[in-house]
Amino acid sequence: MRTLKRSVAYGAAAAGLALIGTLAMAPIASADSGHYIQFSNNSGFLVDTCYQWQGPDGIESKNYCHTAKPVGQTWKAYFPAEATGATATVTFAMGNGGAKEYLYNLDSNSNHCFQTTGLWPNGQVLRTTC
Repeated sequence: MRTLKRSVAYGAAAAGLALIGTLAMAPIASADSGHYIQFSNNSGFLVDTCYQWQGPDGIESKNYCHTAKPVGQTWKAYFPAEATGATATVTFAMGNGGAKEYLYNLDSNSNHCFQTTGLWPNGQVLRTTC
């Protein structure tokens, strides 16, 4: 019985060491940078936001949009890890004659927060603190 317990303990220790070694050797996954662009919709209509990432060749494949965000909602777009900056386009009323604003030179080394305000047809984007 004593030999069996000892064998199980040694086996568990060996498995634990193997697992730790595997985790230590695993490549680090590429994730977002942790920095983001955030919008809060306080305007009188639906809002679209689109992001054009700046950085190395091929980063444009990561561009995307958030569409039809309703009044009262807040959302974030995280910078891809390799991004150096971004341009965000805000379209009010989902492009149905609403105003459009462009936010240029958004640095990927910090967070950027905005809120939308205004009523049809004059939407505005205001910078806020994060």
